[in-house]
Amino acid sequence: MKEIEFSADQLPDISKLAEALFEDENDPRSNSYKRKLNRPRINWFKIALFLLLPPVLLFLFSLLLIHLGVPLYICIIGSAVILLVYGAINLKRVVICSVHIYQRYAPDSIRNKCRFEPSCSEYMILAIEKYGLFKGVIKGIDRLKRCNTNDGGFDYP
Repeated sequence: MKEIEFSADQLPDISKLAEALFEDENDPRSNSYKRKLNRPRINWFKIALFLLLPPVLLFLFSLLLIHLGVPLYICIIGSAVILLVYGAINLKRVVICSVHIYQRYAPDSIRNKCRFEPSCSEYMILAIEKYGLFKGVIKGIDRLKRCNTNDGGFDYP
């Protein structure tokens, strides 16, 4: 709880007293709190390579296998399994990248509504890195459910 010292002559001016008690620039619950928004850089070339290169390489590899006499259905099933495994392995990166895209392009008016520190999007990334994909996303969604402009404070995963 915040402590403030004041004298008896400050009592008549209740607005200044209230401001001293409730307007703290370092407290996320305060209306005067100014969040420093993190706007991460998005490397679209790296994202495109991450998404397009594996299917293209698998397609070329399947063409090579078909040319060598492997049946088409084996190539299709094998490629689908490889792509699913690749997607499952990299799903954590995909979710974190989507949060970074949100952080980059969401308007300030939406991102500044969060009364928690770290913000809900930063909390989601921290929770995924700390607890793994599934538990981290569940913790992030729970945080979004309790995020509103009335409460707040410091809340780390």
